[in-house]
Amino acid sequence: MDLYPILRLVHLLGFLLLGSGLLAVFVSELRAYRAPDAVRFAEAAWYTARFYDALVVPGAILLGASGYFLLDQLGLGFFDQPWVVGMWGLFLFEFVEGNTLTRIQFLRTLRRSQDLLAAGRDDPTTRETARPFIARLAHFLDLPMLAVIVWCATLRPGSWTAVGIAVAIGAATGLVLTLVVPRWATRR
Repeated sequence: MDLYPILRLVHLLGFLLLGSGLLAVFVSELRAYRAPDAVRFAEAAWYTARFYDALVVPGAILLGASGYFLLDQLGLGFFDQPWVVGMWGLFLFEFVEGNTLTRIQFLRTLRRSQDLLAAGRDDPTTRETARPFIARLAHFLDLPMLAVIVWCATLRPGSWTAVGIAVAIGAATGLVLTLVVPRWATRR
């Protein structure tokens, strides 16, 4: 039995779960920034945590495991091609970052939102302290880095320079999103 089609299907399923989860987290974070009161802020924080745990983490596990076995099936080494290194390197970076900085950030936001609800008040300062700059940057890097991973997979660049430029563009996009989206979302 040929495992390649099954691995591709699992890889696609993992990508769909991961991508849709990251988009859902992005939208729920926007709702948290735009929330006019503590109740909606807490609701958005709850959805962020649920989307991350229900979609992003299982998607990443499926994507990583199937990607490993796909490399084996295709006879590619981890360091044979720049596009392969770009894909697994960025995936590994995002997996570690997502399960450390991003997880800390959304759990802190969830805790702070629950504290606001328990206190029965709304405090913009408490909301802001739930999101330090490095945690926001880690959050807003997720989608641009996923786009670079998909770019590497579809175009398969053979040049380290092309992969490096794509990573730099993704990182710059994440930085711009970090600086612009919270300000744009909180404008009324």
